[in-house]
Amino acid sequence: MSELGRLALLLGFACSLFAVGSIAWGLRTGLSGPLRSGRRAVWAVCGLALLAMILLERALLTRDMSYRYVAEHTSKDLPLHYAFTSLWAGQEGSLLLWLLILSAYGSAFLFAYRKRLDPFYDAVAMVVASVMVFFTGLLSFVCSPFRILATPPPDGMGLNPLLQDPGMMIHPPILYTGYVGFIIPFGFAIAVLLTNRSGTRWIEEVRRWTLFCWGFLGVGILLGARWAYIELGWGGYWGWDPVENASLMPWLVGTAFVHSVMIEQRRGMLKTWNIALIVLTFELSIFGTFLTRSGVLTSVHSFAESNIGPWFLGFILLSGTIATALILYRKALLESENRMDAVVSREGSFLFNNVLFVALTFATFLGTTFPVLSEAVTGTKISVSAPFFNRVNVPIALTLLLLTGAGPVLSWKRATASVLKRNFVLPAFMGILATLVALPFGATGIYTLVCIFAAAFVTTTIIMEFARGIQARKSVETGALPSQVVNLVQKNKRRYGGYIVHAGMVILFVGVLGSSVFQKEAHGPLRNGEALAIGPYTLTLRGVTEQQKQNASLTTAILDVKRGGKFVGTQHASKALYSKSQQPMTEVALRTTPAEDLYMILGGVNEDGT
Repeated sequence: MSELGRLALLLGFACSLFAVGSIAWGLRTGLSGPLRSGRRAVWAVCGLALLAMILLERALLTRDMSYRYVAEHTSKDLPLHYAFTSLWAGQEGSLLLWLLILSAYGSAFLFAYRKRLDPFYDAVAMVVASVMVFFTGLLSFVCSPFRILATPPPDGMGLNPLLQDPGMMIHPPILYTGYVGFIIPFGFAIAVLLTNRSGTRWIEEVRRWTLFCWGFLGVGILLGARWAYIELGWGGYWGWDPVENASLMPWLVGTAFVHSVMIEQRRGMLKTWNIALIVLTFELSIFGTFLTRSGVLTSVHSFAESNIGPWFLGFILLSGTIATALILYRKALLESENRMDAVVSREGSFLFNNVLFVALTFATFLGTTFPVLSEAVTGTKISVSAPFFNRVNVPIALTLLLLTGAGPVLSWKRATASVLKRNFVLPAFMGILATLVALPFGATGIYTLVCIFAAAFVTTTIIMEFARGIQARKSVETGALPSQVVNLVQKNKRRYGGYIVHAGMVILFVGVLGSSVFQKEAHGPLRNGEALAIGPYTLTLRGVTEQQKQNASLTTAILDVKRGGKFVGTQHASKALYSKSQQPMTEVALRTTPAEDLYMILGGVNEDGT
């Protein structure tokens, strides 16, 4: 079966090359035959990638230790569902997943535009196929998952205990769906430059594709934060780790594009900027893969140092250079049709929004790569940690939160004094009121107070906009308030859907604020029957149990939890020792309510029984 897997990848590489060449020839000559053949080749790559994935998955599930990848990432005592997810636990398997999703995007794109006989869409497909050449080439010649061991071991090394979590089943595929999806917007951008396409029709199409992958990437980031919160056992969910930052950066630039593209649609401005944002988003997605797999930076999430880092770096440099050259070559095509009339306008706020998103991305990039840069310049690797990122990024993020409320309610071209008064007096008042109310509850510090003000400000502007929309439709629509809100969103999904996303960002900021500023900690040794108080809670140790799981031994502390003297449940905080790696892992006990989390960790069991 390994030979069949290698053959599938080699054929995928050949089909990718054929797709690029055939479509390029068809675009040059105007012949439809080569274009059709190129499209079929893209479909073939998707089928071949699926076949390769099925073959590798079969080897993992049957624990065929003759495969090097299987021996490195599974063991006979590994639960079946983790054997399945181990496909994307290592470098080769995760690249195969990347290729499958990439080819699926290419196939979905061709299916969506199968009735559009326009060379522009073939140019997009050619760009997608060009990226497939890179990934099929890597998997065929550099890091094949179908390598066979000369002497298969009796058992494998097992799966990294950090990856033995239910989140492993959904987090990487969702994150990759977001990462890889930016190939379609990138393909649109390059196709615009290659075909000298004018107009804004492509903007509406690319915006839909961007929102799709942007949404998946955002969900993937949140799932990763949740995974870290549950699995790593340090009580946090975001540590500005290099791999965390690698997923955040394309999301930030993608968010900037989603906003700035509206200015191009409305006023024909920022054309060069928008193309550059799409290119940068794609390059940062590839850069994230480079960080994860090159070993140049230390991360709890990254793979060991490998030989494919230079290949990714070379691909980033090559694709970035080609894109930049095309932008410069088509500068006349990308000239703005209008100029900004006033800074205090919707265009002005969106432009400021974009500058801040890019600044946030640059600061994150600088902090992430600083160890490499410092070593290259001084010979000493200097790392920066969370305090740097918090000091630089928090004020930028809070300014963006304020713009979330201000930008959408400003007028296009120029905002008059009457518009500013009508839209901002009440939100500003509610922001000040919320800040004053929070003071007696321990809210101190400039960032805390600004966050509370901004959250109330944005929430009020969103409520006002929905109220105005409902009032405007009152003469033609009646019914309960929830149905009116739903109908309002359906009538103008872009506008009111955006407000809903903004409301979600407010909730996110408030959650980060609450978990950072109002956090309480308590720790200490406990014997059976002894209690530990933290805030309104009292934790009483009822006992410690030992249990042998399928591939780990589990030590569990049983805790009775009371809140305000009232019993609210029993929690189990554990320490697992995995048999293969002999690596201890924390199994967190978590009691979650809408207002707070009670996060309990077992540090260990001492010889005296505490």
